[in-house]
Amino acid sequence: MIPMRRDFETRFKPRADSLAAKPISVFLKKDTDRLVRLLPNRSEWLRRVITEAAERELLNQEVKKL
Repeated sequence: MIPMRRDFETRFKPRADSLAAKPISVFLKKDTDRLVRLLPNRSEWLRRVITEAAERELLNQEVKKL
């Protein structure tokens, strides 16, 4: 029998009010996936780089439209 993970009640639930209620999931290229999984804090890193890219690429488009 497989033991239950200790974080079963909190896993995949947002820990802060500023986080979305539902996670976004994507497949990465194999090489990229391998590198990201080596990071000790991959969720925080992914959150940071996605936020930076969204601000740089998407928010700038919104400003240009106005």
